[in-house]
Amino acid sequence: MTMRVPTLPHGAWRRALSGALALSGILALAIVVACGGESVPHSATGKAGNGGTLRIPLINDPILDPVIAPDIGSVMVNKVLFPGLVRPDEQLRPTPDLAESWSTSADGLRITFKLRPGVKWHDGAPFSAHDVKFTFDQIIDLASGSRLRSDFAAISGVDVDDSLTVTFRLRTPFAPFLTLLGYNAGILPKHLLQGAPLTAATDFNRKHPVGTGPFMVQTVVPGTSLTLVRNPYYYGTPPRLDRIVFKVVPDLNAQVAQLRAGELDLITIEPANLASVQGAPGIEVLQVPVVQHYYVALNTTRGRFHPAEVRRALGMAINREAIIKGVLRDYADLPRGTIPVALRDYFADSIAPTPYAPDSALAMLARAGWRRGADGALRDAHGSTFDIELLVDKGNPTREQSALAVQQDLAKIGIHVSIRTMEFAALVRDRILPGNFDATLIWWTTPPDPDQYAFYHSGQDNNNVKWSNPRADSLLSLGRITLDSTQRRAIYHAFQRVEMEDPPVLVLFYPREIQAVTARLEGFPSLGIRDALRHSERFALRAK
Repeated sequence: MTMRVPTLPHGAWRRALSGALALSGILALAIVVACGGESVPHSATGKAGNGGTLRIPLINDPILDPVIAPDIGSVMVNKVLFPGLVRPDEQLRPTPDLAESWSTSADGLRITFKLRPGVKWHDGAPFSAHDVKFTFDQIIDLASGSRLRSDFAAISGVDVDDSLTVTFRLRTPFAPFLTLLGYNAGILPKHLLQGAPLTAATDFNRKHPVGTGPFMVQTVVPGTSLTLVRNPYYYGTPPRLDRIVFKVVPDLNAQVAQLRAGELDLITIEPANLASVQGAPGIEVLQVPVVQHYYVALNTTRGRFHPAEVRRALGMAINREAIIKGVLRDYADLPRGTIPVALRDYFADSIAPTPYAPDSALAMLARAGWRRGADGALRDAHGSTFDIELLVDKGNPTREQSALAVQQDLAKIGIHVSIRTMEFAALVRDRILPGNFDATLIWWTTPPDPDQYAFYHSGQDNNNVKWSNPRADSLLSLGRITLDSTQRRAIYHAFQRVEMEDPPVLVLFYPREIQAVTARLEGFPSLGIRDALRHSERFALRAK
């Protein structure tokens, strides 16, 4: 379940019954979801109301193809341009979008989708099951450059039953399938992209994409902005806005300044930026849980992080409540494991959080062969000190300050932590992916499903800490093929109990997204930006 929590006096939230989940924010809710039936031409429904231009920042120029786009900025724009077969509702459950309905075979290996009739691409061409097959053939093709292949590795093939019916054949039952369909998997137009690699479609990817979403690209000014206007062919409720402008504004402080000046309408901020926006005229501040966990990754190929008791001890030496209060300004939740509280149905709140207990941590480390010397430093039986290089990406105050807090807490039990900041791309490319690190403070943003096979099952590419636990492997494998929700809940609660005994990482907190928005904005669903943008036809700006 997601929620919006006011951070201003009650009177300022008279309309705050809708929201967002990651660059979102906002008031009043007109929940109009087109969930089935034949789409109605705009001429029959009348002109959409409100109008106006919504301005949202990006940190980079986007790649306008949901199958190959690698970054959050691209994902945000592509959510508007390229709908999927389903989209999440405000409880993150998959609901119909390009598909009207679906059915699953008794063995869970075939899922058949009935598509909406009358859907058109932005260029007026008809949408059909052939586009769905083309898109997923690209996704599962090793040569395509797809960033979604690991999400859909369970697909063995896609069959076009007729122009409005498509069947997915799966290798095994795959419980997260519908959720992943609504996460990043927008559908591409076969008639424009067939016959050449997706990565070679430069004009499409950078300037002239064609989707089926409520808005379509009007102009692209590289390094500056991308302007979307209403799609006259949109199959759902006509968009209320005239246009959405995504402005390239890489610096968060500049985003805050532009919001205050009325040049942006919707941004997400860090706790350090709160003082700049709280109480500012015409700006409201909201928060919403997100499907993220921030953590210290410990490279388990380094002997000093074994046995599991050592990692448990390090976790007990970190004062998470102080980090949440001091660094996050209470805009975060205390963690149990790697499944965040935003996934309310699967979050194991019955498990006690790791306590802050440095004396107990020292006792556990002593049992593992680490004892403090006369100088206070922690040493093993050979006299070697317990030293850690902690990597953190440069420029984010929340992560940099959290790293300092971890450094100070571990120093109290005799562990020397040296912090090294790096540009994020270099950090991932040169240190994390090759496994050339002791520890790094980083985060995962995961789909709204408890499946964490790709991140913590042994041998998976995203398991950067090289954690291996046979019991966890068994539970993660079972969780993704179990379709019954009650059974899945028990499986993932058991997984979280394993994590508490044998931590794959030291989870620090589950952040809440802080949204600073113009008070004129309404119609945003109770989701974060990644998911809320799937409903951009609802957005509206009240007149000044």
